[in-house]
Parts: sequence; C-alpha cells; structure tokens
Amino acid sequence: MIPIKLILIIIVILALRAYLVQKSLLLTERVIAFVLFAGVIFLVLFPDLSTIVAKAIGVGRGVDLVIYLSLAFLLFLSIGVRRRFRQLNASITELSRAIAIMTAHQSDNTTRKKDQND
Repeated sequence: MIPIKLILIIIVILALRAYLVQKSLLLTERVIAFVLFAGVIFLVLFPDLSTIVAKAIGVGRGVDLVIYLSLAFLLFLSIGVRRRFRQLNASITELSRAIAIMTAHQSDNTTRKKDQND
C-alpha cells in the first residue's frame, strides 16, 4: 500500500471516530456518516473507480467529480451551519429578553417593598 493511502485512511478513520463520539447523533446520522466515510476510504483504495464513475456521468476526470461533490457537500454544510446559527441567535435573543423582563420585575418588586417599608 502506498504510504499516502495509509495516511489518508488513518485521517478518515480518526475523523469518523471524532464525529461518531457525539452523543446527540441520531442513528440515521451515524449510518449516513459511516457510509460517506466508507465511500471516501473506498475511493482512497481504488482511485480509478472515481474516473470510471465520472466518465459514466459525463465528467472528464475522477478528481473533478470528487471536487464537484465536495463543493456541493460544503455548500449544503454551510447552509446548515447558517440555519443553526440563526436559530441559536434567535434563542439567545429570546432568552436575553426574558432575563431582562424578569430582572425588571424583580427590581420593581424590590423597589415597591422598600418604599412600603419606609
């Protein structure tokens, strides 16, 4: 085996392990990740297969197909991250407002009790 293939396989396995350690993943997410990472390992072991598949679907070289698929995946990933960022931002805004209202009510109640005692 060529050393670069071994290095790439080790990197892919470590990345898969780091991803699967997350406890919040659903079973379907784990299966999809495993299939994707297995596909990457398969392409590392048999790089000529990507050229065969690329020519079958009308792309000139296998590396071009891999780049196109990677770009599509990264676009999908960035859209998901952006959506999650917006959700988190909305949640933080909602929590901040709730805390501000609670603090205002507590401050108002404290002021009223102090005025009644005086």
